[in-house]
Amino acid sequence: MQLRSLVRPEQGLISRQVFTDHGVYERELEKIFARCWLYLGHVSQIPNDGDFFTTYMGADSVLVTRAGGTVRAFLNSCTHRGMKVCRTDHGNARDFTCPYHGWNFANDGRLNGVPGLRQAYNNELDVSKFGLRSVANLDTFGGLIFATWDPDAPALLDYLGGMAPYLDRFTDRMEGGIVMIGGVQKWEVPCNWKFIAENFLADSYHVATTHASVVDIGFRKRPQLRGYQIAPGNGHGFCSEQGGIGEGVAQNAYTDFIKRLRESIDDNPANRFIPLGHGTVFPNLSFLDTMKFRLLRLSHPRGPALTESHAMCFVDKALSPELREAVRRNFILSFGPSGMFEVEDGEMWGEVEDGLRGYMTRQMDFNYAMGLNRDRPVAEQFGLDLPGRAGFYWSELAQRDYYVRWRELMEA
Repeated sequence: MQLRSLVRPEQGLISRQVFTDHGVYERELEKIFARCWLYLGHVSQIPNDGDFFTTYMGADSVLVTRAGGTVRAFLNSCTHRGMKVCRTDHGNARDFTCPYHGWNFANDGRLNGVPGLRQAYNNELDVSKFGLRSVANLDTFGGLIFATWDPDAPALLDYLGGMAPYLDRFTDRMEGGIVMIGGVQKWEVPCNWKFIAENFLADSYHVATTHASVVDIGFRKRPQLRGYQIAPGNGHGFCSEQGGIGEGVAQNAYTDFIKRLRESIDDNPANRFIPLGHGTVFPNLSFLDTMKFRLLRLSHPRGPALTESHAMCFVDKALSPELREAVRRNFILSFGPSGMFEVEDGEMWGEVEDGLRGYMTRQMDFNYAMGLNRDRPVAEQFGLDLPGRAGFYWSELAQRDYYVRWRELMEA
């Protein structure tokens, strides 16, 4: 498959085949998910020694632990026959025992014990060589835990590049940073993972139609065509309405709080990007930072036409219990398996994917031409010393940049 002929973001055209082809999916696992820095979770999920949670890096199950005060991440696969050594979402444990043959691993990854080591292996098995496979590199940004399998990957800050100063406004705008509340919501969506990642990245065009019912009941004000879209490089990006997205017709305590917060830190002109809006850190970490709630979302690939979604609600650690509850309630009303926006988005993504089953449908391209060649540097657009290029609210600038980066990695 000649990716350069199928993926032409410079012309605003992306072949539909890259959302259905199993060969593309397998190559993504190798070229993207085995090489990029991927979000695992937040440090607030494992505050105590022995705490752990499980997640995915691409299609690989991963075990994240706090052992000896250090955050670690391992392939959740026994080095004997590959069984998951941990089948629990989260908890606290000093060690993990494979349920297949009983190999036991410490929470720092070391192989602790092997049944029949003397009788079956004649004490000749070098247990030091069969610990859990660790990620090549692990680092944090504002409490967000990232890891990569690539030992030659650039440093995390270099990978985030121009996205870092914007993402900082999501993670560190009050003393103490952010914490996750309410656990991780997990469900499956019958579509390609890229549909979700790019929708959160920069698709505000769909709100007036897909989410018309949510607008009609006043939970979200009708979208105003006064906004921006920013592509800071490396496939990352975000967009927002002027003043922040998501405000409803009815008054909300958290909305008032965000307005007061912005006024209190208005000495920095860059704080106009609070709340940040919605976006994606390449490849599959998406966020929503609105006047009602704040979430992070992972789109884990489960094949060309299936995605496992993980959604997490975040609040500023310094937030009062009352405001935390307001954020949590708005989060549940909006996204996750029962969220109003989620149900509408999921139907669109699933129906698009279902339509791609046909041979003739797959021969066509998707159109990403809005705002083509009409973007400007952020410094020029806003008069701020910040990286990236800016486009109109409905521009598809960030989506095109996303697929430029996708193609670079896939062809590497």
